[in-house]
Amino acid sequence: MPIRHVPDRFEKLQALGSMATDDILTRSTSRGAEEQQRRSPYSIPRNNPGPGVYRASMPNGKRINLMRVMFTDFCKMDCHFCPNSHWVPRRRFAFKVDELARTFMDLAERHTVDGLFLSSGVAGTGSKTTERLVKVVESIRKRYGYRGYIHLKVMPGTDYEYVEAAHRLGTRLSVNIETPTVGHMKRLSKMKELVRDIMAPMRWIHDLTNETTGGAVGQVTQMVVGAADETDLHIFKRIRQLYSDWNLKRIYYAAFRPVRYTPLEGHEPTPLMREHRLYQMDWLKRVYQFSDSEIGLAFNQRGFLSLEQDPKTAIALENLDAFPVDVNQADREQLLRTPGVGPTSTERILALRHRHKIDAWRDLQAMGVVKKRAWPFLKFAGRRTEGASQLRMDVFDDGKLFRTERRSEPAPNHSHTAPTTTAAAPCGLTRSCVGCSLYGAPGHPGSTETPQPAPRILAGTAATP
Repeated sequence: MPIRHVPDRFEKLQALGSMATDDILTRSTSRGAEEQQRRSPYSIPRNNPGPGVYRASMPNGKRINLMRVMFTDFCKMDCHFCPNSHWVPRRRFAFKVDELARTFMDLAERHTVDGLFLSSGVAGTGSKTTERLVKVVESIRKRYGYRGYIHLKVMPGTDYEYVEAAHRLGTRLSVNIETPTVGHMKRLSKMKELVRDIMAPMRWIHDLTNETTGGAVGQVTQMVVGAADETDLHIFKRIRQLYSDWNLKRIYYAAFRPVRYTPLEGHEPTPLMREHRLYQMDWLKRVYQFSDSEIGLAFNQRGFLSLEQDPKTAIALENLDAFPVDVNQADREQLLRTPGVGPTSTERILALRHRHKIDAWRDLQAMGVVKKRAWPFLKFAGRRTEGASQLRMDVFDDGKLFRTERRSEPAPNHSHTAPTTTAAAPCGLTRSCVGCSLYGAPGHPGSTETPQPAPRILAGTAATP
């Protein structure tokens, strides 16, 4: 008689920790991350300490270890992009309430993790699943006395009473909105309704956070970028509403990756650079406090952000009359709108100006200014600056900055004598100057015109036409 294997806690943690990667806290856009996502989009990142342990970024730049795990990967939903949806045939796992609570406390007591990120597939109804998650957190809080950070997911379609219970026990809550509009949600799922199942719980969390004390301190959400063929402008309009109406702490963006067996299996993956540009645009809205009209300048006619150029530079190029700004006279708002100058470097510039004038790039770089992005847009005493029309020529679409300078001395004359070796002559020929395309041009021996100063191109740059 065959004996059925019952997975232990470690096996469940391996399976349910790796399947929780569709709920992201941060994602790197490095070349290594791109390669890893190409090979296995839902594998455990190599820099994570172990199964179910995730290195999350804090707002101050530090990293902490969180236990990120799903209660179960059983899911009745039909999301076309999700590896946990019912489309994917594979073995499924589930924790018991006390089992998951004890597993987390074992890791916390060993100082392996500093908090919990708890998610789940929708097994049954959204309310039933959220009720089980609440019981796990309740056991951790009351039975084990844990008072640390717990991020608790609220499932789509959850009733108000369970949202209230989650708010009472969690540190931070989230409901994944996934896509910006009702129409786009219909492309991704026939079982979810954006307003009823997702936006209603988000509104309840906002109201509970404003009306009560001692509960969750805020909420976040996540969008899957590119799965529904939405534009970046569609996403911006939605995040504008989420930040202004419901005061969300963060919105995360996950570049779509096709999953085998799902309806979007043959859909093109979304470049990670598009995800990165959305984070940059989000930063301008949330941290820099750019106006909606300013951010609107970063979108092209099709409603997308440039993949080659960051949004802040794109906005600056549409406002060339405002640049270059004098680093010794510009106010805080002008500095914050200068590419390559961030909030920290802005404050350092304002503080240093009280002691002495800034007249060297080394001073700006020491304060955190990124010279290769900022130099066309800043001026100071002793530095020649270009006009607005020249600035546009000085910034390539791919973000590479370049410039030309004039030599004070004339360019060296070509030698009209044919070289005796096979090495290239100064004018580019290997035998003689006969037929040289430069023959008769100013500066060439065959020309009677006075040589003019030739442009000197900086190393690694291109010449201005």
